[in-house]
Amino acid sequence: MRRLPFLLAFLLFVPSLAAQQTAPPDTVTRQIIHTRDGSTLVGRIVAQDSTSIRFETSGGLLVLARSAVLNIETVKAGAIHDGEYWFPDPNRTRLFLGPTGRTLDQGEGYYQNTYLVLQNFAGGINDYVTMGGGFSLIPGVNPSQWLYYVTPKVGVYRSENLNAAVGAIAGYLDESDVHGIGLAYGAVTKGGPDGSVTAGVGFGYAGSKIESNPVILLGGNQRITRRFTLLTENYFYIKSGTTSSCTINNCSDNTSYQLYGAFSYGLRFMGEKLSVDFAFFNPLGPGADKIFPGIPYISFGMKF
Repeated sequence: MRRLPFLLAFLLFVPSLAAQQTAPPDTVTRQIIHTRDGSTLVGRIVAQDSTSIRFETSGGLLVLARSAVLNIETVKAGAIHDGEYWFPDPNRTRLFLGPTGRTLDQGEGYYQNTYLVLQNFAGGINDYVTMGGGFSLIPGVNPSQWLYYVTPKVGVYRSENLNAAVGAIAGYLDESDVHGIGLAYGAVTKGGPDGSVTAGVGFGYAGSKIESNPVILLGGNQRITRRFTLLTENYFYIKSGTTSSCTINNCSDNTSYQLYGAFSYGLRFMGEKLSVDFAFFNPLGPGADKIFPGIPYISFGMKF
C-alpha cells in the first residue's frame, strides 16, 4: 500500500507529459529522402521536375538530381525533432505485456519473444481488428503440456490521440483441470505516439467461472529520445472478505478489502522494426515479498 501513492503520482505525471504531445497537430508534412550514396536527408520539397528536386533542410536549400534519389518518404511534421526523424514505436499496441487501446494497421504484424519462452504473434486483419496468439515453448517438455493462447482485439474507437479497444487473452492448458483460462478486457489509450496513458479493466475466467472482481490496468509511456521510451505497467485487484465477530448479545459480519497486484517500470529500446523491453516488476498485497530493484523482465519484438 505504501507504493500506491508513488504509482499514482507517476501516472499523474505521465498524462501531463502526454498532453505536451497532444497539442493541435502541425498538418504540414515533411519528406525524408534516401539517396543512392546512402545519405538520409530530412526536410521539405519546395519544387521538383523530371530531372531535379529542390529540397529545403535546416541547413539550407539543396538541389538534388532525381537520378541520385533512391526513394522519398512523407511523414508528419510532428515526427521531426530537431531535424531528426522519430520513427513510430514498432510495438505501440502493447505496454510490456498488457494491451493498449490501439490496434495494428491492416497488413501490419509483429513477433514477440518473452523470456525466450513465450512466443507471440499478432497481425492486423484490418485497421480495427487485430488477431494474435502464441504458445510457451519449453525445451524438454512435451508440446501437449505447453500453454497455447489466442489474443483477439477489436478497436471500438480509433484516432491519433484517443483509442479504445476490447479483446481477450484466451488460453488453453491441457494439464489444467479447467483447461480454458484467460481474461476479457477493455482498454483506452489517451495521448500521441510519443506519450500516452492507458487504463483498462478485465475479468478473469477459468472454465465457466468468471471472477466477480475486476483487474485494473494503469500504465503509460513517455518517449525520451529517438530510440528510448519510458514505460510503466501496473495491475490492481481488490479482494473482499467477510469475517464474523460476536459479543455476548449479538454477532455481526464485517467486510474487509485488500489490495493485490503488481507494479513495474522500465525502458523500451526501439529501432524501426526491432524493439527490446527491459523492466522490473514487484508484487503488491499483504505478505508480498518485494525485492529491489524488482523481478527482471525482458522481451524482444520484431515488426513485419
